Amino acid sequence: MSNLSSIRLSRRAVVMASAAVLAGGVHAQANSKPIRIIVSFAPGSANDLIARDLARYMAELLNQPVIVENRPGAGGMIGTEAVVKAAPDGLTIGLGTSSQLVMNVGLYKTMPFDIEKDLRMIGLVARTNLVLAGKANGPKTLKALIADAKAKPGQLSYGSGGTGSISHIVGEAFAKAADIKLNHVPYKGNGPAMADLAGGHVDMVFDGLVTSQPMAKQGRVHLIAISGAKRDHVAPDVPTFAEQGLKDYEAYTWNCLMAPANTPADVIQRLNAALNKALELPALHTRLVDQFGSQILGPSTPEQADTFGRRERERWVPFMRSLKLDVN
Repeated sequence: MSNLSSIRLSRRAVVMASAAVLAGGVHAQANSKPIRIIVSFAPGSANDLIARDLARYMAELLNQPVIVENRPGAGGMIGTEAVVKAAPDGLTIGLGTSSQLVMNVGLYKTMPFDIEKDLRMIGLVARTNLVLAGKANGPKTLKALIADAKAKPGQLSYGSGGTGSISHIVGEAFAKAADIKLNHVPYKGNGPAMADLAGGHVDMVFDGLVTSQPMAKQGRVHLIAISGAKRDHVAPDVPTFAEQGLKDYEAYTWNCLMAPANTPADVIQRLNAALNKALELPALHTRLVDQFGSQILGPSTPEQADTFGRRERERWVPFMRSLKLDVN
């Protein structure tokens, strides 16, 4: 059974449990001390925007200030470590991402903390399928792109947000699935990579719809394929990898809320209930689905979030280690 299927089966029970916690006094327990959500990436990034939306609605539900603190650097390691070392009182939590909780595990031989021992998941937020963007004057279909790559092994380039980033790893997975050789060009973030794609300096970049679609509408890049079982309603003209022949290929990111490992269970439950309720609010749901092109993963339990992350590591870490990336 897939991660998503197991979550869907128990969604009704989670909703009922969250409602019970909220009815039991989340609103009544006003607290003047603010909750900090640490985001391991720069202001203005997709993860930052999602965290700020969550902060706004969770603050209303908890009757408590919730603020976002950006701690970017080292591929998310700095922000993650800040959550790990925070007091386990529920006042410092983090927006966890697949970069921090999966990719870094496969990228680094050693880390200053243990993802599974030093963190406690609060609940899942959303999954976002990635799109393969190509040069405006490049191949318009996946078939044409793959044919071009096979005709010129190692000559077509793809930019990424850096070695070991999501856009790097899914690019390597794409090359393997398509049986082609590509030239990887790392940047300091996906923003510069997309800028160089628009300038014609690289041939392709894996990116999110929220940032790539505006550039496509301006004619600066061309969206070739999107991951997922079906086309995204935000970009219905972009065909999936599956319908273009790569049926088993997936490229996506996901995020969650996390806390220090020793945070008391009742505190985790209170935060989980507020998160789940926030994800049910029409305004937040619309923002995540219609603007970010994301799929809501909640409501979920902390245990489901733990299991989801563990299965993602089981899937991706062996592949990353097979690439033998030299970063430390």
